[in-house]
Amino acid sequence: MQPNTLIVVCQVFYPDPTSTSQLFTDLLQEVVKEGIEIEVLCGYPPMAQKERNAIPARENLNGIRIVRCGLPIRTKSNLWLRGLSYGAFLLHTGWKLLFSSAKTEIFAVTNPPFLAHLLYLISLIKGNTYSYMFLDLHPEGLIALESLPSNTLLVRLWKKLNHLAYHKARKLAVLGRDMIPLLQENYQLASEQFSYIPHWSAAAIPFPIPFTESTYVQKLNVQSKFVVQYSGNMGLWHDIDIFVRVAEELKAVTEIQFLFIGNGIRRTQAENLAKEKQLSNILWLDFVPQSELKQSLACCHVALISLREKLEGVAVPSKLYGILASGRAILAQVPQSSEIALVVEEEQCGKVIPPQDVHALSQAIQELACSPKTALQMGENGFRAYQQKYTLQQATKNFLSFFSDP
Repeated sequence: MQPNTLIVVCQVFYPDPTSTSQLFTDLLQEVVKEGIEIEVLCGYPPMAQKERNAIPARENLNGIRIVRCGLPIRTKSNLWLRGLSYGAFLLHTGWKLLFSSAKTEIFAVTNPPFLAHLLYLISLIKGNTYSYMFLDLHPEGLIALESLPSNTLLVRLWKKLNHLAYHKARKLAVLGRDMIPLLQENYQLASEQFSYIPHWSAAAIPFPIPFTESTYVQKLNVQSKFVVQYSGNMGLWHDIDIFVRVAEELKAVTEIQFLFIGNGIRRTQAENLAKEKQLSNILWLDFVPQSELKQSLACCHVALISLREKLEGVAVPSKLYGILASGRAILAQVPQSSEIALVVEEEQCGKVIPPQDVHALSQAIQELACSPKTALQMGENGFRAYQQKYTLQQATKNFLSFFSDP
């Protein structure tokens, strides 16, 4: 049975420009139309001070009650500021949940880490039930990146708390099918406890926009180029440096132009590498407004996706679904058993390249540049998959079914 009221806990939400914010803002506006009352507990977006001062602590967005928790901290690039942001959000959110009705269903995502532990504690105190959706896995991701030793007291305690929180949850959802074996292995969870709810496109695109008709093609003056684009977060899970090294390997192929759109902690290092190599075949843009997303996604012939080695089951880059909606061929430099690789191979919408292999990715780009019909066919296959499986309407059905199923 669907709940009458739902509290959604997600630190990033409207008007935060990140993909998670855009996706769940769109989704919950559709869900509220089904008669479910929704309150979102979220943080403040990472805007300039003047802009943040204009963001109210409470507002209503098309029927969604938004309550902002924590502190309006501009950046989380500093480890201490990130910790302060997480801590303040969790404390404030916990206070709000303590005064919520015990009959209200809680739905939360893995943003920020340790949120599941807070929900577990609240459930012990108040008796609330909660459902939890894995957008990424911690500490598994940090361990895979060798940012955190696997056998420390901290990791053992973290996993023990995860075990308690995940088993206490009424329902669990995953973005990727590759997450299920890892969660089963680490936390002894049964397969029937999981629901697979893949992401969806933040851009509602009724049909792919031809490259020549993209406003960004005109703006950037790349009409005569074969454009290879990376668009989205340049974060912890992504290897942007590899794309710069591929651009270096292809710098003599003047008809190939790279376009990198987005921000994140990996961008500065990659941009500095491009300057060091004196590369003129890369254009860098910040995140574009969601209203322009379909135009920017159309400004390429081939789209790139990155997921670093050993991160299968840890995260699913959401940029995949916008690319499918844009009808562009995909070159996914991701682990072979990852959700991204599964989709690309199932739908025949691109190629999967091993992480860190500069030459293989360079060769794949050149092959598609020499065979535009192949790239177009891959894009058509991807758009067909988007229409059938990854629209906002399908995501809404999946979400409602998640709560309706026993």
